[in-house]
Amino acid sequence: MIVVVSSPRSGHGDTDHRNWRMHAGVTRCVNSRFSCIKPLCYRSRGMIIPYPQSGEAPEMPAPPPVCRTKGRSGTWRLLHVFLLITTAWISPCICAGESFNLHPDEQRWLLAHPSVLRRGADPSWPPFEFVDSKGAYAGMCQDYANLVAQRLHLTFDVIPSPGWKETLERVRSRELDVITCLLETSERDQFMAFSKPFTNIPSVIFTRSDYPYLNGLNGLLGKRVAMVKGYAVSEFLISEYPNFKPVMFDTPPEALQAVSLGQADAFVETLAVGVYFIHKRGLANLKVAAPAKVPAVEIRFGIRKDWQPLAAIIDRVLDTITPQEHTAILQRWVTVEYDPVIDYSLLWKVGGTLTVLLVFAGLWIRQAHKQKLALRASESRLISQRNALKQLTDDLEAYSRRIANELNIARETQTVLLPDTSTLRAVSDLHGLHVDSRFKPSSELGGDFWGLKSIDGNRVAIMMVDFSGHGINAALNTFRLHALLDSEKYLEHNPAAYLQGINARLSPLLPAGQYATMFYGVIDLSKDLLTYAGAATPSPLVFPPEHDKPLIGSGEGFPLGMFDDSSYENRELPFPLGASLLLYSDAITEGKSLRGERLGESGLIDLASKCLRTSQRESLVAALMGKLDGILNQPVADDLTIVCATRSVGITLPLPGMMDIK
Repeated sequence: MIVVVSSPRSGHGDTDHRNWRMHAGVTRCVNSRFSCIKPLCYRSRGMIIPYPQSGEAPEMPAPPPVCRTKGRSGTWRLLHVFLLITTAWISPCICAGESFNLHPDEQRWLLAHPSVLRRGADPSWPPFEFVDSKGAYAGMCQDYANLVAQRLHLTFDVIPSPGWKETLERVRSRELDVITCLLETSERDQFMAFSKPFTNIPSVIFTRSDYPYLNGLNGLLGKRVAMVKGYAVSEFLISEYPNFKPVMFDTPPEALQAVSLGQADAFVETLAVGVYFIHKRGLANLKVAAPAKVPAVEIRFGIRKDWQPLAAIIDRVLDTITPQEHTAILQRWVTVEYDPVIDYSLLWKVGGTLTVLLVFAGLWIRQAHKQKLALRASESRLISQRNALKQLTDDLEAYSRRIANELNIARETQTVLLPDTSTLRAVSDLHGLHVDSRFKPSSELGGDFWGLKSIDGNRVAIMMVDFSGHGINAALNTFRLHALLDSEKYLEHNPAAYLQGINARLSPLLPAGQYATMFYGVIDLSKDLLTYAGAATPSPLVFPPEHDKPLIGSGEGFPLGMFDDSSYENRELPFPLGASLLLYSDAITEGKSLRGERLGESGLIDLASKCLRTSQRESLVAALMGKLDGILNQPVADDLTIVCATRSVGITLPLPGMMDIK
């Protein structure tokens, strides 16, 4: 025979010490009267708790003083003993069915805390938790909360909050004791203890029906993703996908409405919640686009952090829920339409839901298959294009090498047009005129060259030519003009007439838009005079003896080849013994410095003046080139030519290098 000792409780879970004292006395009385009767368990707050083997009452808080009244204690105690013995004889132990074992510390914790717990809830998260048409909380989580409350003999008193975020904050501040339906996150772990999950649901991505194919969450990078404030899935998406553009809402239906209206591109939610609100709100332009690889929605009980033992106690209750009870709850909520107005049959609901899922799955699989075929075709095309590109690259490299070789040959051929060493030495010996030069071609073929010729014993002709453009055409034009120089030999003593004759012959040979600039001068040693004419050439500079400031001539005149009947003007500059004539191409004056500034004519004059202060006139070209190499951007964009003719008597100087080809 087994005796069950009951321990009544107050509304806040405190033991009624007066009744406990009486029950303990009854137990001792029973044990003394019937040695065969030994209590094995007692009931406290609806739970069957093993009685200590010593037979003594469990350790309880010290009872308050008991007020005894005359004539009552004996009669009532005997009556209670009689009822207890009768119950013990005729009733089995009720440890079966809903019983479960609690640790003594857990027993004491329950007895020391209120039995009415303040509960937070989400009023709009069906089918898990929502307010039905009668204003009562319903849903899957409500059913589990009812089971736990019933088996622990607790009461969950729902305390409404303005929103889910406020509900969490009230748990943090301990204004609420428990939430019966939420997910565990690292942030919530800081102020809540959690039970084990009692159910889990997968999540999907909802988009508009016309949204392009989506293969998962990575397809939403840079897109507007609707999220619900305070929801665990929102915290996960913000943490793991920082490239999302979150659009925050208070409830899931608001988020779905925003996607439907185009205010957001997508919304991640459980399939059950999303489909419910799509049907409820009539959002016919939304679809399930793809599965969402987010942590499974594991629903748990959340308890304020300082009540952590309650989480372990609830876990014990959850362990007592049978598979049949789990199945009954799932069948009740997962396969139903949560609209209290429309009453569909179960078969229609299940069939319709499965049909929608199968259609979506079939469309997604078909789209994925198309994408796979398209990717294979694209890969094949890319391989073909890559091979074709490689062949084209090889051909271009071979062509480039051939062109470079031909250009080098053409560039070397072009240098033949320049005066050679014997010509320079002959002019120096005959006329006492020391001529130094540098020719620095650009990376492309150009049209620069210069010339020197002895007319008679007293006169020397000097010229410089620069054709417009670069490449093969400019080089060919250079050869054309060089071939015409001797055609006007009879006019070579008259610069203006000479240029006019050359222009008349060259103009018909040049295509439209092509022309040449040219300086042609005659140095008359007997008259100490330079007579020259210019065809749009840079200004010639004459440095008088013992002076570093030049006389600046004029190179004005129409370019050769631009007009058939162009005429030119003779100009004169004094050129006594010791004077120097500096001729140069526009690559120097129009060249950009390392700071991006043009050197200009004035900049060249300043450089030449500085060089004359520190160098002999015969070394002016070398000094100038040394400074220009450090000032101008390299390589130069055009052919660079510089010539200096210095008049000296009785001095035979070694001739410097005629050209510098790089």
